[in-house]
Amino acid sequence: MKKVLPLLFSFCCLALLTVRPYSSHTAGPEFKYRFLTADPNVRDYWPCFSPDSKTVLFSRSADQGKTWELFVIPSSGGQARRLSAARLPVSANRPNWSTKNNLIAFTGESAGGVASVWLINADGTQPRQLAPTGLSNKVFYPSWYPDGNRLAVVDRGEGGGGVVKQIDLKNRTATPLTDLQQVLAGMPSVSPDGRWVAFAGQKNRGQAYDQTKNSIWLISETGKLQLLEPDQGRTPAWSLDGRWLAFESDRGNPNHLYAVFIINRSGKDLKQVTPFELNANHPVWSPDGKLLVFSAQHSESQDATGIAIIEAPKP
Repeated sequence: MKKVLPLLFSFCCLALLTVRPYSSHTAGPEFKYRFLTADPNVRDYWPCFSPDSKTVLFSRSADQGKTWELFVIPSSGGQARRLSAARLPVSANRPNWSTKNNLIAFTGESAGGVASVWLINADGTQPRQLAPTGLSNKVFYPSWYPDGNRLAVVDRGEGGGGVVKQIDLKNRTATPLTDLQQVLAGMPSVSPDGRWVAFAGQKNRGQAYDQTKNSIWLISETGKLQLLEPDQGRTPAWSLDGRWLAFESDRGNPNHLYAVFIINRSGKDLKQVTPFELNANHPVWSPDGKLLVFSAQHSESQDATGIAIIEAPKP
């Protein structure tokens, strides 16, 4: 009995650590993660890094996902704060921070359901809506090109699956990169050299679009379309050197919980980075290549999502 009590005490302590905010855990033999935010009263989602990798930008909802605001927190840990002192006129989500011009692009959704691309300065000032020609009123997931003059977005204005389009900020025009008749597209991500766009999507066979059945695709600057890997996957994000993609997937999980995976640009060397218990999503590499940030479930409640961070896996 004397030996059993210490073991029971150790087990109870370990169980508490698995839901305790800001604690560190192991995701397999080599990866550890920590929560930057773990407020049970809000949902934190869609993280990304500042150009110097010192700050994490994300969207926060205090009303069960009805509206979102942009927040920032040091990647080393600390207190989260609103990016903008003034309330934005739209629900702000899916942000992406340019390493070239230090501007933040995000999806701004109006109360009437219009979703468009907005820009805001890194200090939270001068929010403004982009209005290029060639876009519908259902545009999501802006992703910066390395030149800071273009964005990739997914336009869902034709219903169901979307079309990946490129926005030229100087000419204020948008042109399609993918063909809806070939592939139903979701979230895009531009490679660090600007030559490729990775996106979540599925071959168009006349079916209704279901984002849970997406895989990771690539399209080149010349229009070459390539299925990177056939299994389920969403929300791709490139590593700094352009050799790796991080993404979320529920492959192999009977409860359809998500984990972060990485895969080589060639479609090989697949590796799971986080455990399924986190239900992790939207992973993003830091510009310095040292960290991965993602949204994850920090308690037993599926509505309790925070921002977590790990050291970037070394291939």
